Amino acid sequence: MESKNCHLVVLCHGLWGVSDHFAYIEAQLRTYSSLNPSDEQLVVYTTKTNERFRTYDGIDLCGTRVAEEILAESLRLQEQGLAVRRFSVVGYSLGGLIARYAIGVLYYRGFFQDIEPVNFTTFCSPHVGVLTPGSGVSIRIFNWLVPILLGKSGHQLFLKDSSVPLLKLMSLPNTVFFRGLAQFKNISLYSNIRSDIRTSWWCSGISYVNPFDILDKNPNVKIDKDGYIHFENGSKFSLKFVPNYEPVILDVDQPITFTGLVDGSSKSNLNQMVQEDLPDDNDADGNAAGCSKTANFFQRKFKWAIMLFKFGVYLPMWVTWFVLHNWLQVINSTVRVVKESSKLHSLLELCDEPEPVSRPPLTKRLSEASLDLNRFESGLHDHGDEFIDSVFDAITSTKDINRSIFDNRENGPLSLTTTIKKLGEFDLATETSKTQDADRYRQILAPFKLDLSPEQKDIIKHLNTLPWHKYPLYITKTNATHAAAIVRHEDPAFEEGKVVVQHFVQHVFEH
Repeated sequence: MESKNCHLVVLCHGLWGVSDHFAYIEAQLRTYSSLNPSDEQLVVYTTKTNERFRTYDGIDLCGTRVAEEILAESLRLQEQGLAVRRFSVVGYSLGGLIARYAIGVLYYRGFFQDIEPVNFTTFCSPHVGVLTPGSGVSIRIFNWLVPILLGKSGHQLFLKDSSVPLLKLMSLPNTVFFRGLAQFKNISLYSNIRSDIRTSWWCSGISYVNPFDILDKNPNVKIDKDGYIHFENGSKFSLKFVPNYEPVILDVDQPITFTGLVDGSSKSNLNQMVQEDLPDDNDADGNAAGCSKTANFFQRKFKWAIMLFKFGVYLPMWVTWFVLHNWLQVINSTVRVVKESSKLHSLLELCDEPEPVSRPPLTKRLSEASLDLNRFESGLHDHGDEFIDSVFDAITSTKDINRSIFDNRENGPLSLTTTIKKLGEFDLATETSKTQDADRYRQILAPFKLDLSPEQKDIIKHLNTLPWHKYPLYITKTNATHAAAIVRHEDPAFEEGKVVVQHFVQHVFEH
């Protein structure tokens, strides 16, 4: 009997995840496929070997398991008369990194010699790692403590696993991970720009700067109906949304304009502006400045109060469900890693493409390759996400009440028209061009500069050489934006996530 061609789509969940987290996306893919029939059958497969605390076992081991699942599923389909001819992957959160590793293993094994890689998409995946930028004491403690709680995966996510972190290695062009990813026809990502502090825009959107940081630092600042973000001091910048998906999905390729943002880090520049722009009533202005500083002091303390309140409210559940149980799971993870270490290829072996060899038929190659969550658990998972984000928000809150200074001199405010895509590719630390345009970028972006590590900058530089289609998400009806982005479970507050999934299924995913 002649085999029918099929398009295999693999969905890879995130940290602590289960296959049901993809229930909504899977249903939408199947529905769209049934409404648009073709000669090729769409097969959606959700990974199952890394559920819950098995995600602690390391991106490398989890990725190897996923690669084995894909090979086994391909063989199973072939035995049922379905020949995999096209292949796509969707990764959510940590699952995006696991999927990238799995792609490298598949590429190394020659999987793509007979199968066309079509779509690779991630939702809220920390491609740059989650090492929090900065050098404050609370940030250093956080960056030291959290990896310990998340097993081997935690060390890899915080770039603390070796002298050349795995995430940096996976970004290098001479590795199978990069080469495998580059094979895909469509490479895309979705990233939240508010209330997703662990995987915020710079991290999951692969960007040197985060111009949306103000949305988290000041909850009173919003993107208005006209697409403007207004700063408290009068500065603003305009944004463009994807047509028919406003005000949820931003367009990274459309022109945006910054107005009134200048570098206030220079003391002499600041003094000059004060002399030129401030009214004569310096006492009144001094009182206003003092009030602003006082208000900011209480605002920062309020963030800590919120974090401590959440800790107090959820402490009984967290002690049972996470903290105590977590240590046991880390121990179990360590044992699993030791037992399954033989599955892992040498990373040095994966850095260079293997020599081409004569390969057996697809069937022989594949044969040789190695619950439903209830409402309470779903809510607990969401609260866990929000709690960790609250800690992030508290330790990174700034004393700087004006992250930019409004230049209102006679020659008008400083402005720059650019795109979100260009912003993400402009490295303030290494850009040495003396052109007027480069100088404007430096002045405009200075307030948003991040204290990234050299490894993080290298990851951004290398990954941005790939042809990503990037989609910033502005989800406002819930603070659980990380879960809402894929409609991780049914929740009335996740309606904006359904808009995101619709965009992915109908406009990004090639069926």
